[in-house]
Amino acid sequence: MTSYEEILESAKRLSSTERLQLADALLAEELGFGMWRDREDIADVADYVSELRDAEMRAPDGREKTPEEFLREIETFDE
Repeated sequence: MTSYEEILESAKRLSSTERLQLADALLAEELGFGMWRDREDIADVADYVSELRDAEMRAPDGREKTPEEFLREIETFDE
């Protein structure tokens, strides 16, 4: 297995643009799936999150929500 130090040294050889791309990719990965990684009951985290997102886009009757319905629902999350 590659050690953290080896990966860090490899990352240091990247250009500034590549470092930013790497940082963005790692951050997106962590923010997108980080809270789910430690769940032992979820085998494929990316698939699980994709299913959750797909379900959020559908009304209880199975039809796709309109943009207005989706936004109205999001607005009520903080209430």
